[in-house]
Amino acid sequence: MEQVADQAILAAQQGTFAVGGCIIENATGKVLVSMHNNVLQPYPGSNAQPPFLPHDPTAHGERQLVQWYYDNRHELKLPEPNQLTVVTTLDPCAMCAGSLLTAGFNVAVSAIDTYAGVNYNSQFNFPTFPPALRQKAQATWGYYAVDAPINRPYQGSQGPVYANQKIDARVFSLTGSIFDASVNTVREASNNSGLPPSELKNPATLPATSAVRQALTKLSKWALTVKSDNPRMPGVELAKPLTETAAASDRTNAVALLDPFGNLLACLGGQEDQSPIRTAFMETTRQYALMRWTLMNDNDPQVRAEAEQYLTHPKYGTFVFLYIPDPSTSEAVMTFGAYGSTMEGPVPQSFPSNLQYVLLYDGVTPQAVAQLAQQLPPFYTQSVQVAPSQVLDQGLINAAKQLL
Repeated sequence: MEQVADQAILAAQQGTFAVGGCIIENATGKVLVSMHNNVLQPYPGSNAQPPFLPHDPTAHGERQLVQWYYDNRHELKLPEPNQLTVVTTLDPCAMCAGSLLTAGFNVAVSAIDTYAGVNYNSQFNFPTFPPALRQKAQATWGYYAVDAPINRPYQGSQGPVYANQKIDARVFSLTGSIFDASVNTVREASNNSGLPPSELKNPATLPATSAVRQALTKLSKWALTVKSDNPRMPGVELAKPLTETAAASDRTNAVALLDPFGNLLACLGGQEDQSPIRTAFMETTRQYALMRWTLMNDNDPQVRAEAEQYLTHPKYGTFVFLYIPDPSTSEAVMTFGAYGSTMEGPVPQSFPSNLQYVLLYDGVTPQAVAQLAQQLPPFYTQSVQVAPSQVLDQGLINAAKQLL
């Protein structure tokens, strides 16, 4: 635990969420990799002052560890996830929990997060998860015992490495307090990282030579080719981008991002054949964030100014899924969690929702989708208020069905 606590300290020094983790091989105790949170991160080599730190809303330690595994499993001949343990200083959020359950790792935890962690009630009953996932977590997760003077008993299964060992009370206290000291500052920096629509300029007016326009076009071939009259009420104009993008993706799904002007900024599919956590939403929110981070830290001040004036935080726009994930799956938990991590706080306009979907998979109901959102930990229900809703335009629904 000292090694992952050191990672949390490094994260705190970087100015991001102070959380660290590692992957350990159960059979040998070998630490395969250690990482920390990178939601806020300086851009290498940038002379921008002040630096633009919001890097990737999904760059939590555990999510990065899962992706590292899939990036390296063949080359390094890594064991299957059920033979490994992800050890983390903090109870995973919904996004990270969904990622870990999707991959199938054992999970071992130090501190509890009573606001965004999936064991927020410390009861090990995981009320956020659908029943099957709840049982899976109870069979593979554990919360380490802590020695005196805290004397916390072990809670969990025997799957995680070192399940029968205690962690030092001072290390345990550090893993909780260092996160608590960072969390509000990082959330505010993330949630407030863009101009409000009243101060924003329309990127559709940018010339072809614009750095922002070129970056958007590189991100998605559909960028700035489609416009909705109202970004919170997308219409039939999104049917073709969504269905064609989905047809070329690994799992026949796509997610569009509209800006406050109704411009389609990106429409991306998933790359689940490379990694099961690289879903359409994860790709869309990550790639848009990375593009902004790059532009906002460009060494040319004109590029930085243009990016600030024409691109803003996704909370002012709308995410539109072709298919919303099945709420009984770990992908849905991961997706709703990643949406919460993208927002990192309140959404200015709650209705219509800026988390919308066109279609439901067979057997899935809007009520089941809403129920999962309502079961999320307090951060998601009280601060972000995750509220997925089907698009209001029946023409878009009909057109998407016809094109599939």
